[in-house]
Amino acid sequence: MSLRFARPTRRVAAAAAVLTVVAVAVAVHADPVASAPPDVVHAPPVDAPVADPFRPPSTPYGPGNRGLAYDLAPGTPVRATADGTVVFAGRIGATQHVSVLHADGLRTTYSFLDAVEVRRGDRVRRGTALGTAGPGFHLGARDGDHYLDPASLFGTPVVEVRLVPHGEPLPPTDAGLLAEQAALRDLVRAEEPGFLRRLAGAAVRRGAPILGRFADTVEAAWHSWDGLRPIEVAAGVVESVVRHVRQECTPAGVAAPLPTGERVALLVAGLGSSSEHGAVDDVDLDALGYDPADVLRYRYGGGRTPGGADLHPALAAIPGGHYEPADTLGDVTERGRELADLIEQTVAARPGATVDVYAHSLGGLVTRVALLELADRAARGRSGAIDALGQVATLGSPHAGADLATLALLSQKGFVQDVAHIRALLDIPIDPYSPAVRQLAETSDLVHRLDRDGVPEGVELRTVAARGDLVVTADKAQVQDRPSAIIDLSGPGAHAGLPGHADTTRELQLGLAGLPPACQGFGDAVLDAVVPAMVAGATDAAGLGTLLVS
Repeated sequence: MSLRFARPTRRVAAAAAVLTVVAVAVAVHADPVASAPPDVVHAPPVDAPVADPFRPPSTPYGPGNRGLAYDLAPGTPVRATADGTVVFAGRIGATQHVSVLHADGLRTTYSFLDAVEVRRGDRVRRGTALGTAGPGFHLGARDGDHYLDPASLFGTPVVEVRLVPHGEPLPPTDAGLLAEQAALRDLVRAEEPGFLRRLAGAAVRRGAPILGRFADTVEAAWHSWDGLRPIEVAAGVVESVVRHVRQECTPAGVAAPLPTGERVALLVAGLGSSSEHGAVDDVDLDALGYDPADVLRYRYGGGRTPGGADLHPALAAIPGGHYEPADTLGDVTERGRELADLIEQTVAARPGATVDVYAHSLGGLVTRVALLELADRAARGRSGAIDALGQVATLGSPHAGADLATLALLSQKGFVQDVAHIRALLDIPIDPYSPAVRQLAETSDLVHRLDRDGVPEGVELRTVAARGDLVVTADKAQVQDRPSAIIDLSGPGAHAGLPGHADTTRELQLGLAGLPPACQGFGDAVLDAVVPAMVAGATDAAGLGTLLVS
């Protein structure tokens, strides 16, 4: 089936328009600050020269630099300029950022980071490590709706620029978080193509010289796009291609011998599943070598689903029952603890057996939470179940959040009145206002926590995604620094069809054999970067259309 997608420029325009409306709506209801700001002492975030000084743009979307770009090596520690509260920590598109609110009302932003070491709500002191710098590290400063020259905080004259106004909502609110993201997008959107030059240069140094030859073409396209600077899309394409070019791979035709010994397969279904039906049931367990007696499925609510009559007696003794689609809508953190309990029960029931976990869609996030819970229990000496885990594979799981869930969050806040299109696109009976959907949003604390905490050491996690998945785009279904595979599957049925696809089976066999994902050509790597951006663009456009007509 062939698909037609929106152009990446529409994606950026749609996303920016939605978030700008969010920011303006929040600003209208923001309470003014009546008290005089206290004195706050700021210090530079890094000990490095400034590569590009503050150059205020003449228009809100014009070229310029609304902060300071530093010349330093990627991986350099980045520190808070002053005491404050972290009001944002995570990704904006393909890049990572931190924003800190200080007692004097200023907000400093630390952009284009390789890693983030804090989370929203953390109190930090001057000099606290916030993360590590990536190519093109950038410092910004904002006072209400004024962008300042950050150098003015360190004793040089203050330069102010009035741009699109943003309110000062309290950090813990969802609306405040969305407004902070909108402000960050405004800040980084004005960066000139120097950021892409630095990113391309880093790609060359990291072993992808072919990308360097495209730098001039990318910059020309960058200048030709009207108005908005689609930095997230362009950087995401480069980052994705670099990742796939550098990733070790297994050539076609290489055998993937199945492991010996006793193994249990534990399945975790996704949002809208039930004990009777879930796409994860389509995983070809026979081809993966499992005995039907050693196959369990997690029950949302705790325990296991009923299973077959031939279930191993020790596993059959684990309490279980049925569940309905509505049971998948609860708190994902609580569901993760339930899954951790089931893993411990499985290990106790089948001592000496290796437990492999296969999770689809939301089930992947439940599994990520369970892994962190098991690691915490192991650190406290309460359980060693995590050491019994073998392959942990997630299939089409929104590790970086889901665009549709973000639209649902906007609808709950009143910015999108009609969410029927969300239900239609998902094609499952879900409540877009439920805790699970809120936690699936790209802005959620859960997504930021998983991005920050990563995967426990020693866990063999790999991800599989469908290139044209309309529910969870392939770029959001990957985990940093973990083996990832994107298979050629697109269309309305791609999300549900992923677990049973023959290429998915091959990838899971490779994982069981301890081999890297299957090799792909450079053209496929480019498609794997571009197509998810187009799918997300179509989703954003649908959300914007609903916003405009509601």
